[in-house]
Amino acid sequence: MLWLDISTFTGDYENMAQTNFDNNPRRTAFLIVAAVFCLFCVGCGVSKHPPVEFRYQQEETVKDLQAKNFSYPQTRFVVLSDPHYYHPSLGTSGPDFEAYIRDDRKMLAKSDEILDAAIERVRREKADFILICGDLTKDGEKINHRYIAEKIANLHPSADLYVVPGNHDVANGISRRYTKDRTEPVASVSPEEFKRIYADYGYASCLDADAASLSYVAEPVPGLWVLALDSCLWRENDPGKHPVTDGRFPGQTLKWIEKVLIRARQQEKAVLSFMHHGLMEHYPSNEKYYGQYVVDNSDTLTRLFAAYGVRLVFTGHFHAQDITAKNPEQHTSRVFDVETGSLVTYPCPYRTVAFSGDGTCTIESRFIQSIDSVDTGFPDYARDFAFRGTVELADKALEGYWVSEKGRKILAPQIAEAYVAHLEGNENRPEQVLKAKGTGLMGRIVVFSQKDLVRGWWTDLWPADNRLTIDFKDGSISSDTRH
Repeated sequence: MLWLDISTFTGDYENMAQTNFDNNPRRTAFLIVAAVFCLFCVGCGVSKHPPVEFRYQQEETVKDLQAKNFSYPQTRFVVLSDPHYYHPSLGTSGPDFEAYIRDDRKMLAKSDEILDAAIERVRREKADFILICGDLTKDGEKINHRYIAEKIANLHPSADLYVVPGNHDVANGISRRYTKDRTEPVASVSPEEFKRIYADYGYASCLDADAASLSYVAEPVPGLWVLALDSCLWRENDPGKHPVTDGRFPGQTLKWIEKVLIRARQQEKAVLSFMHHGLMEHYPSNEKYYGQYVVDNSDTLTRLFAAYGVRLVFTGHFHAQDITAKNPEQHTSRVFDVETGSLVTYPCPYRTVAFSGDGTCTIESRFIQSIDSVDTGFPDYARDFAFRGTVELADKALEGYWVSEKGRKILAPQIAEAYVAHLEGNENRPEQVLKAKGTGLMGRIVVFSQKDLVRGWWTDLWPADNRLTIDFKDGSISSDTRH
């Protein structure tokens, strides 16, 4: 992840930045204003889509169904997200691989070991089923899909397993292998191939499937439907180009979702959902700076879930441990978006979720503590990997805005600390999120215009992120705010 998606802007100003403007104050002033304009405009503007008319808004018989309340049955399950599996045979060295890692600081070279460590731990969990919230592979390579499909067959001795695609997984234009001196394209998978490869993980045994996406619904335990939603835009991917990061649901899929929710009410089934993209903002300014990590139909889908009593949605994509909630207007049901971090990004988590059967739900975080090549101190290794990588990315971004080397050395670690704090969850914001002293004119401009992003990463929206119990009967929550 690039801080502020700064690569969008650096190309236009790269040559300008190399010119000495000391004797041209008007041009310098123009560039400063242009830089500030770019900083303020990053992420602004949310795409609009034609509104969908839902049956719950119009039909009295459907409105009557909304009054029914079905408790989640007693069950226990595990949630994983973003394993980004990458088989070592595709190459873990060479300048192109190293450049990829510098620009996207996932521990890809250790993804095979990390997945093995996760399998070893998850196998010991009591679980009726397991959810994986997308980005199963690095970049949709068919070989990676086949390997991870084989590996997760051993994820648990008895639990059923359900997957959805992430934005990296289907029709990816940059599926590659790396050699010592070059990059070679390898086959990605089509949506049909994705369903075949993961047939045993939801697609073959589902109750119903959406014709317009890779979404489906399943019943892992009696009385509970799991709505697996494909929020990705793989139809918009182009050969040779990075996959589309954003997510949205077409009107046809939204209507299919409502049809499923009506059936669930009619058959007295409780429903939870999982998908790749976030359902709602996970920190202030999330939409402003990184709107592509929140599904475009956020408010529409949240209201739809609330209308039909879907209280829990499990997501991934941003690689952070974060839980947030909304109580849409005119609805009594509060909807929780439970985001789970990536296995290959600090703190390398997964979650356990337990429904007691009496209306309470307990959500807890677990973390990978060791892998074969780092058997002691792995959490520190993973944190350092994420921190150092973010410092490098922030430094590169700041250099693009002509911040001095001294200023970059002051600002980049502060930015990295904020980002890593958000990855961990249960953020504890310092009194001053960005200190500008000693950073120079351009450093102060960056601090002035970007402090809301860094403050956002430091802000822990209610409720707690790693350990909490929700009582759906009275809406109360007890939580543990430790990391």
